[in-house]
Amino acid sequence: FWLACSGGPGSQCRRTSSKMQRWRHHPVELASRVPQNLSSLRGIDDQFYGPIASHWQAVAPTFRGSPVQLSDVATFVKDVLSSDPFGTGHLVPFVDFRPPSEGKVMAITQRQLAFLVANVLMGNTIPAGDGLTAAIRRCSKLTAGGNTGLLRSLLSLLAVLSRELPSGQHGTVLIGATPQAGNSSWKKLLDSSYMAEPNVCVNHGNGTDCGQEDFMSGNNAYQAVTDIAGGVVGGGAQLCDIANSQDESIVQFYSEVLAFAFFTSGNAGEAADKSMLPVPFVLLGARRYVRGLSGEWDKGTCGKVLSRDWLNEEILQHRVGTEINGNPVMLAASSFVAVASECSTCLAGSACNMSETINNQCDNQRRHLEEDLEKWYVAFEPTMYMAPVQEAFRRVVKRIGTGPWGAGVWYGDSQQYFLATWLATTLLKNIKLDYHVYRRFCENPHNQCFVLGRHGCAACIADEDEIDKVRSPASAEYCGRQSLYDMVSRFKGQPASQLYRALREIAGPPIQVFDLLASTF
Repeated sequence: FWLACSGGPGSQCRRTSSKMQRWRHHPVELASRVPQNLSSLRGIDDQFYGPIASHWQAVAPTFRGSPVQLSDVATFVKDVLSSDPFGTGHLVPFVDFRPPSEGKVMAITQRQLAFLVANVLMGNTIPAGDGLTAAIRRCSKLTAGGNTGLLRSLLSLLAVLSRELPSGQHGTVLIGATPQAGNSSWKKLLDSSYMAEPNVCVNHGNGTDCGQEDFMSGNNAYQAVTDIAGGVVGGGAQLCDIANSQDESIVQFYSEVLAFAFFTSGNAGEAADKSMLPVPFVLLGARRYVRGLSGEWDKGTCGKVLSRDWLNEEILQHRVGTEINGNPVMLAASSFVAVASECSTCLAGSACNMSETINNQCDNQRRHLEEDLEKWYVAFEPTMYMAPVQEAFRRVVKRIGTGPWGAGVWYGDSQQYFLATWLATTLLKNIKLDYHVYRRFCENPHNQCFVLGRHGCAACIADEDEIDKVRSPASAEYCGRQSLYDMVSRFKGQPASQLYRALREIAGPPIQVFDLLASTF
């Protein structure tokens, strides 16, 4: 099974030769060239791949109770290259997600995705140029000789699937899609929608107080993981490795998202963002393949690279059935949604300094509510996507897991953004919000403390070490009294239009947003 929608006016979703690209080398021929122990890869420079292979051979990661050797991965690579999983021989279906990106879809099976990755690692590509090959070339130049996340993540994907897809099985279906262009249709829902109580989860080191795992774990069935994105999926790290922002790092752990960069037409000479997936973007059925991801700040990065046993032994196994164009399919009951907010610090320019923005003391932070509501609504509303995949979206996405969307490295007002995500989620039918609060989120640490008000803001800000004091000028003097719990008590069950009007007319600093609302309602 596979399905492609090329986007644009009158776009149709079908299987046609017009959506095909011809492989430079026949995959079956490449299968015979795969080294038995995967000591080298035809598409990767040895100086780049060598340290990764050596480390893997020395401490092969465990999955399902036993080590996955590179020889096991090699056997799987040979198998998928020989199997013609698309049933198209020398051709491969291809949708270019580069702009204009609206209304595009590429639905494939796990085995078909493994086939694409195997081809790229063995040096195969297509006339249009694929974004995964472009990423490997780019990253090999940036970190020659290093142990980059990109290659380890792709190998981890193949390692897990080598155990999960025996005897030619295709596994579950993955649906990569972009929504139609945004509009103001969401405003019509404000009077008829009522604020549904969100699930608030405060993260305390090794767990949360709500019974859920960290929203980025991918282990919460039917929950969409929010990528707090910028202009492209993966951001400034260019898909190469983990970094100091959630958007840059998260793709290294969600290997299928990383691999889906294949579906961008990127030649080696083009700018990196031209061969990366656009935002907004959803991958229905995505799972986390690599361990070590957390929202808590850890020595300057979002998540960490584990030197041993990095495969996710607890990878989600829950599945859900649906139909795509009349074809019954199974998807993993999880998803990945990349959505960008407005950039508060960009809009503020020189009007506010860093200390003011981190303490929610910049008036500009409160003046782009409608833009943010539209962005969130467009990314998570099923009817914004092409008709054949709308029901799959409804079946897979029942909850939205997020942290401080908008209040990370774009330095929005954390209180304003909690209310904006809650309000926008209320406009979505049958989708609930799981909002996660962090003591030190890996972006803009301590700013999210302000949503706790008198319930713990001051203690949250005080809980820091010497490195944090350099990174965050958050000050307890700006904590305010009202918390997100007070806002939930005040507005739950009320018409969404009430909170919308209140936020649209909110006064500026120095009083925090929650305290201003408490004095008005």
